[in-house]
Amino acid sequence: MKNIKLHPLARQVRTALPACSLLCYMYAPIGVAQEAELENAISEDDVEVIQISYGYSAVEETDLTGSIASVDIKDVVDLPSGNIMQNLQGRVPGLQITTNGNPSSSATVRIRGQGLGPLGNNDPLYIIDGIPTKSGLQEINSNDIADIQVLRDAAAASIYGARSGNGVIVVTTKRGHDGLDFNFRYNQSFEEYDFDLNPLNTLQRGEVVWRAAVNDGTDPNSASPLYTYDWNGDFTNPQLNSVSIPQYTDPEGVQQAADTQWFDEVTQTAKIQDMNLSVKGGTDRASFYSSIGYYDAEGVVDGSKFSRMSFRVNADYEIIEDKLKVGQTFLITDQKANLINDLAGDIVGLSIEQQSIVPVYNDLGNWGGPVAGITDRDNPVRIIEQNRDNESTYNKIMGSFYVEYEPIEDLVLRGSVGVDYGQYYFRNFRRAYTAGFLSSDDLLSVEDSWNQSIITSATATYKLVLDDKHKFNFLAGVEQIDAKNELSRGFGSGFASDDRAFAYLSQATENVRVEGEGDSWALDSQFARVDYNYDNRYLASATVRRDGSSRFGKNNEYGTFPAASVGWVITNEEFFDIESIDTLKLRASIGETGNQEIASNATFTTYVPRYATQSLFTDLQDEGTAYDVTGANGGTLPSGFVKAQTGNEDLKWETSTQVNIGLDFELFERTIYGSIDWFEKETRDILTLTQPVATLGEGAQRWVNGGTIENKGVELVLGYESWVDTGFLDDELEVDISFNISSAKNTVTALPEDVVNSFGGNGQDKTILGHSINSVYGYVADGLFQNQEEIDSHAAQAGAGLGRIRWKDLDGNGVIDENDQDFFADTDPDFIYGMNFTFRYQDWDFNMFWQGVKGGQIRNNWRLFTDFTSLNIGSNYGSRTLDAWTPENTDTTVPALTLVDNNGEGRQSSFFWEDGTYLKLRNISVGYTPSLDFVERFGLSNARFYVQASNLLTITPDGTLSQDPETPNEVFPVPRRITLGMDLSF
Repeated sequence: MKNIKLHPLARQVRTALPACSLLCYMYAPIGVAQEAELENAISEDDVEVIQISYGYSAVEETDLTGSIASVDIKDVVDLPSGNIMQNLQGRVPGLQITTNGNPSSSATVRIRGQGLGPLGNNDPLYIIDGIPTKSGLQEINSNDIADIQVLRDAAAASIYGARSGNGVIVVTTKRGHDGLDFNFRYNQSFEEYDFDLNPLNTLQRGEVVWRAAVNDGTDPNSASPLYTYDWNGDFTNPQLNSVSIPQYTDPEGVQQAADTQWFDEVTQTAKIQDMNLSVKGGTDRASFYSSIGYYDAEGVVDGSKFSRMSFRVNADYEIIEDKLKVGQTFLITDQKANLINDLAGDIVGLSIEQQSIVPVYNDLGNWGGPVAGITDRDNPVRIIEQNRDNESTYNKIMGSFYVEYEPIEDLVLRGSVGVDYGQYYFRNFRRAYTAGFLSSDDLLSVEDSWNQSIITSATATYKLVLDDKHKFNFLAGVEQIDAKNELSRGFGSGFASDDRAFAYLSQATENVRVEGEGDSWALDSQFARVDYNYDNRYLASATVRRDGSSRFGKNNEYGTFPAASVGWVITNEEFFDIESIDTLKLRASIGETGNQEIASNATFTTYVPRYATQSLFTDLQDEGTAYDVTGANGGTLPSGFVKAQTGNEDLKWETSTQVNIGLDFELFERTIYGSIDWFEKETRDILTLTQPVATLGEGAQRWVNGGTIENKGVELVLGYESWVDTGFLDDELEVDISFNISSAKNTVTALPEDVVNSFGGNGQDKTILGHSINSVYGYVADGLFQNQEEIDSHAAQAGAGLGRIRWKDLDGNGVIDENDQDFFADTDPDFIYGMNFTFRYQDWDFNMFWQGVKGGQIRNNWRLFTDFTSLNIGSNYGSRTLDAWTPENTDTTVPALTLVDNNGEGRQSSFFWEDGTYLKLRNISVGYTPSLDFVERFGLSNARFYVQASNLLTITPDGTLSQDPETPNEVFPVPRRITLGMDLSF
């Protein structure tokens, strides 16, 4: 298949197979006369083959046999640039992204399932301009990104060997070209969010407490010191006349009863500014790209914020024409984040849980807080106000330099060195405070850390063509990675002032101490690859990488990771003659990838000093390693050491073996395109840290190769792209519609004995084995008891009563006990999907993107507060308690109110779990591109203005209680967003 060089007047030309369509260009529509000019302009001289750069070298796109998914950057160009991974939810099959509304823009990324979940490493490897990192993409300016490729199978990812077991995401930033172009992008966003949990106001909560006490048959006026009730005193036919609330709720008489709307107090309409200025240009010998970006984001939780200033320079220079070339990339960023970002989940939770009777401030101007009858929950406004100035700074430098020499035609020798350096500083000053009966002394903690990776590599590539039918691409190389990090912390308290300008360690008068740690590791690698193409019909590729890591002992220091793949372009066969099928390509691959993400000292038995630790059982410091050898009974004591970890010299590489079969197709003059992939991935010898029982003694935990996880699934992409003559519009309408869906099933097939029970089960016949690693173990709720007959006929259940949760008797022995637990749910979705609709007409464009999840279970922790008065008696409750079960109101899922949890209803059970299915209108945008004649009046070469909205609509199944299954619990919620933006070139 040939690829066509785009003429300046061209519309969009699809240039390659959709499964690996890594370059895509967009141009304005043209008229009939211009189209004729285009057809005349395209000649044989304009035909070129697009080279795709992945894994240290470039190969022809049509020669690719691995499973590579490409991100079309133009689909997310209107979105704020905090973290491009947040903007890719649902756009790439096999890529599952979980995020929230935190302005720091973090995202959890999983490619084709996961391994051991919380006990293993599941993050992909990121390659940014050839520099490997595990830190994610929130640290770079998304406006600089030219291309993103997701290497999903082993054939594509194995060239990265020991760090590619969880998949690889390859990011290429923009480079220069001939000429000189300036571009300015700016957008302003506004975010908001409202919970529908509806906490009770002060009087409503008093009524609910009265109902719970009456249900228990106890005097309501003894239930809480916050309320006095006027009622008829008849437990069989109770009638409440009024609820009285004291003027002051504290013994000192300074905290008046209030009716605080805590959620409104801690949330805000947030603003995001995203600004980027770039320039690129060059001559026939040199080119460059440079940009300055500024991103400033608030969160919907008041006080949360994140900012990033970035500067980039990429350059290439040809010293000797067609012989010697040098180039570099350079990025420096300055990032600032507020501690409130990390505390936001707690703040939102407190805004729901804290009783409305508590005021923000008391009469003395101090903080309001809990008193008798109120759970010891903090004032969320206090947390915000006393942490607004607790801001961390992170500076990142990422750069590389390369030399490329071509001694003979088609032989390229390349050497490069890259640096990834980060510096983190955080001075966290916790001021002393009193809020109700809560109080705390001041504490200053200062953290200063740095991390550094130096990557050196050398490669040789050679292209060989024989008889115009046999095409070879050879690659061989070596790579060395040296990584170091160091951290220092200091602590102190007893400051004379709560002014942050005064709060330095030298001013601390009490509890001054320091601690620190450091680490280093190295990776030594050799790799090779050969790609073969016979007559554009039969394709093959073979890869091998050998990695040696300092993290493993001498017995298993090196690991080898091979892969092989084949492809068959069926439509290039002479016998194939189906006019409607333009491209049909079959792919298959098998290979191994690895993971080395463990502590650098995992193979060693370690001992640490613990000068003094607080005992769980006494007020004495009796668990430390300090000892009064001299009997002085005071002063600084000599410290001993305690065993912290047992070494394991037999640790070896975690290895994933993956099989992939794929089919790419284009139909009806390439207006319909798609691909389908089936994969099966087995990850064995998973590296994990054991959680031994206490009877094994101190330091019994150790790193082990434990377990085997199997992930298998299917991924599908289907699209339609064409110009449509509607018959009622003056010009043709450009239509681009795409749909993707993927499914992955996770199964645990083996785990060591000291790990298997970390995931629930009874340790015997019910374990995680045979289930998904994300399975949930506990009791199964079976509705509510509606009458005494149901109670009498049910298995013996301690705490059974009218309106109480009924537990299933799973073992059928007539008694509800610990044996009636099982794995009843898992969080894995049945499938995830996305639908993208783009329409362009004359100067206007419209885009709408839907993203969804089908299946999987989520835990709705809010039901602890919205459905019960017994699980956290001193907290606030949700409005669902007003619809709790009573003999007159049996058509409800809210248990009868009580102040005593005799039925153990807070236990892990299916009561709190619900369907995680949702469909979101993730993005919708309208853009306007003025005509060239118009923009040239202002000295511009191009312009575009747009309005975009995110998360406007969430559709969930009937019965879903969670407002947003994507973030069901007290985390930073995903907000609604409106964005106005412009893109100017000159």
